[in-house]
Order: sequence, then structure tokens, then C-alpha cells
Amino acid sequence: MLEVNQTKCSVARKAWRKNMPKHTGGCLCGKVRFELSNDPEVAYGCHCRFCQKATGTAFRSGMRYKKGNVSLNHADLKTYIYTSPEHGRSLNVHFCPSCGTTVTVTTERFPEAQVMMLGTLDDPSSITVDMHMFADEGMKWVSFGEDDTVYGKHRLNSDGTPATPLNV
Repeated sequence: MLEVNQTKCSVARKAWRKNMPKHTGGCLCGKVRFELSNDPEVAYGCHCRFCQKATGTAFRSGMRYKKGNVSLNHADLKTYIYTSPEHGRSLNVHFCPSCGTTVTVTTERFPEAQVMMLGTLDDPSSITVDMHMFADEGMKWVSFGEDDTVYGKHRLNSDGTPATPLNV
């Protein structure tokens, strides 16, 4: 009969669970895959004109992570660097060179952060978006939930202090 050391099995199971990604995802063609080690710091809809143009739709659904919590496979992403005429800082759009899916965005303003695209998750329904930015530039037909936090511009002022939400 095989003897099983329950203590060793329990420790191994805990280590395995600890190292399991919290979320996984990838691009449309599957060449780019990623793992996220925890829930996002914040999940949001961005309604600015840059996000409208970059996504070809009303707003971008993004999730902010610390770069250390994002693991990308070894696929080479292409990068489009956009310099904002409003503030002069760069926004770097990283996408799959095969299918064109935007997977992540990094910014000059927040160099420690990596924004992952909600729609690229294997299970996007696992994330709740209840914060919206740049509503002043948004499509007038977009509505928000009664418990959503909505900002006219960015959620942080240019000096880094929290912005005041709109009353919607």
C-alpha cells in the first residue's frame, strides 16, 4: 500500500495555489498569452478621445496592475507610441503583430503600472467595472450604473491628488 505524507501534500497544494494565476488571457489569434497574479488595482472605463480612437468604440475597458503582477509569454508585441497633445506624455499601446489585438498599454505618467485590456481576459465577467473616467468626452448615449464612480476627466488631478467625481 502506498503511504502518503499528508503534510507534504498540503504544503505542495498551498504552494501550487499561491503560484496559480488569478486571471489569464490573450489576444484573438492566441499567440500572445498572459497571466495576472491578482485582481486589478482598479478596473475602469475610459471615455477619452484617445481610447475611443484606439479601440474604435465608445470607451476602453482597462485594468490597472503593477508591472510585477503581469506575466506575458514570449510573443513579441508591437508598440505604437502616442504623444498626447494635451499633456505631452506618451501612451504606449502594445499589440499582437499577427491579429492586431491591443493587449496592454503603458504610460509615461505611471511608469510602474501596466493597463491590461478587460476584453482579452479568458473570463472577462470575473471583473467588475464600476469607475469611469473622461465622461466629459464620452458618447452621450452611454449610461452609468447608479453605484458607479464617474469622473469628468482623469481620476487623479495632474498634481496626483484625487479628482472629485461627478454627480450623475
